[in-house]
Amino acid sequence: MTTRRVHTFCRICEPGCGLVAHIRNEQEITLQPDKDHPIHKGFACHKGVHFLHVHNDPNRLDRPLKRTNPRHEGVGNFTPIDWDDAVREIAEKIMDIRRRYGRNALAVYQGNPSAFNGTYYANAASLARGFDTRMRFSAGTQDTSAKYAASEAIYGASMAHPIPDLLHTDYFLCLGSNPLVSRMTLLHISDPMAKLRAVKKRGGTVLFVNPRRIESSGPDTGDVLLIKPDSDFYFLAAILHEIVFRIGYDRPAVEKHARNIDGLLDFVRGYSVERVTAATGIEADVIRQVADDFCAAPTASIYMATGVNQGRQGALAYWMLNMISLFSGNLGRRGGNIYSRGMTDVVHNSKRKREDPFFRDSLGEVRTVGGDLPAARLPEYIANRDDPIRALIVISGNPLLSVGGAEGMRRALEDLELIVTIDLYRTVTGEMADYVLPATDWLEHEDVNFLNTMGVAMEPYVQYTPAVVPPRNDRRDDWWILSRIQQEMGVKTLLDSPDPNPLANADAAMRDAGLSLERLKEMPCQTAVLPEADPSHMFTIAVQHDDGLIDCCPEIFRRAYRTVEDILEELSNESPEQLKLITRRTLYMVNSWLHNLPILKQGDHQNNPLWMNPDDADRRGLVAGDDVIVHNRHGSIDAILAYDATLKPGVVAMTHGWGQSSARGLDVARRYPGVNVNMLSPSGKEGYDILSNQSHLTGINVEITRREPRSPR
Repeated sequence: MTTRRVHTFCRICEPGCGLVAHIRNEQEITLQPDKDHPIHKGFACHKGVHFLHVHNDPNRLDRPLKRTNPRHEGVGNFTPIDWDDAVREIAEKIMDIRRRYGRNALAVYQGNPSAFNGTYYANAASLARGFDTRMRFSAGTQDTSAKYAASEAIYGASMAHPIPDLLHTDYFLCLGSNPLVSRMTLLHISDPMAKLRAVKKRGGTVLFVNPRRIESSGPDTGDVLLIKPDSDFYFLAAILHEIVFRIGYDRPAVEKHARNIDGLLDFVRGYSVERVTAATGIEADVIRQVADDFCAAPTASIYMATGVNQGRQGALAYWMLNMISLFSGNLGRRGGNIYSRGMTDVVHNSKRKREDPFFRDSLGEVRTVGGDLPAARLPEYIANRDDPIRALIVISGNPLLSVGGAEGMRRALEDLELIVTIDLYRTVTGEMADYVLPATDWLEHEDVNFLNTMGVAMEPYVQYTPAVVPPRNDRRDDWWILSRIQQEMGVKTLLDSPDPNPLANADAAMRDAGLSLERLKEMPCQTAVLPEADPSHMFTIAVQHDDGLIDCCPEIFRRAYRTVEDILEELSNESPEQLKLITRRTLYMVNSWLHNLPILKQGDHQNNPLWMNPDDADRRGLVAGDDVIVHNRHGSIDAILAYDATLKPGVVAMTHGWGQSSARGLDVARRYPGVNVNMLSPSGKEGYDILSNQSHLTGINVEITRREPRSPR
């Protein structure tokens, strides 16, 4: 029996934890945390270690499939097809559709897993150009586009993100994040909970702001300040109000790095602690105390994540967050919020092209963020008679579950002439496809942790991994599949090179750090630790406006001023009986994937119940285990009620990404389907923030009623 050992890393979420694979006889694999890794030092969560359940899943796609029956029949029938025939037929259909409808008749939707695939991510721009369409969409508008849009306005570059210096901070204010579960986003750091415990051990403070007493909180980390969902912007604006009008700030120091200060002061003047108390559910004195503690700390950092992004004002909340850091003197300061350069300056490639990013198309005034249109409007673009989408390529995504308004999305997809999905599985979106193409998983291709080496790494490093094992059967890398389709369309691709190297762009990006793929391969764990972030880079590198100054009051934000007042009035005057639905992250899934693993179907997490505070349930005559109907003007779903005393009264929660009942290619996920909570989310023009294209997926008003047993016939 031969055994070999490979240092590799996880690509499920952003830390990219180091793993060691032991391969016996080129078939049997075990995965363990890599104790030799210079950054992660033996830490990895259960999801990465359990990824072998994905790799070995009998439901994994192994060969290209072609639909053999019309889509309107609902259930898909598929037959194997070889790669050459599949890519040729797909290319022919795309070219025919474009001849009849124009170049924008083709749309591309990219899912989250592709962002952690270095061989795809390093070539994403050229692959996008190869399809020559404006109709680009991604899961980014479901989770992070609020931050990209705000940074573009404030700093002049969408990739300028000041991360909290958790290694040195004395006070950490964390909104809408549950680091124990999610490991944090747009912040790459090893074992984040250990970093938070270290803040407490050195005498610092961690304060979570969340509608729920999250798992990350506790005596060894910090407390939770319970907030009303979708009101974080007002909480942050009130803190800034306290800093600039009561506590005081160093105006000359701010003027050294920023402009439009008075415009910001004029705006924030309207959001005193007294005015936002009813909207946030937090008493004025409590908000004042948070502001005092933040400013009194020797250093303080601030961070927000998906729970804020997905509200109606995620971009504006990120604006306030950055201004709090700036005006408190903590921006660009060790222990505050800093820019981490990593291996190269990605901000240069994301520099704002024009001050007003909006343009008019067939649906009216819109914008793109990172090249992406709002996914909330994808069904409208498909149905648009003047310039319709008629073909859709989906790359490691599942828009039928991840985008709001599932019924409208289903009807729109049914109307398409061509759907192609590239994935590990045949998901519910794949069930509607004409071609389902099998992708490799991250054990089956070489890679570099390309995404988390640039701009947002607290402990920057770059790691190479070879393929742990060869791809099984006919699985192919995402970049190869897309390149082969483009080849058949007559587009020059990476495959036209005599020696295609999908990591060539990553190799080139390493040169600024004096590295190369060949050098990495010779290093222990194939990993190079990069220099610690220099706080001064926040101002010398991250700010990309031509004058080198931060814009404290971007003109684009004025578009939302009226909406800010309208939402404040709405939240302040809501009935105390109004229930607010939030998304609850768990340790047993990631968005709409990992649903086919029996090992992650445990207890209440075999399903996605409606979580409710027992006091709220009691007032409504409900008990745990009741079948309930969750409904609002956008839709209605059935759920099972479960107690969660950690929820702020008036808040209910469900987990996003479920609803695989029609996925005939997923045996476990179909046996434990759950329900698609995004059926309750707004869609279309009212389903997203116009500033950022960010979908509104949390803090949604709902009603709960008991579902009465059906009468026997």
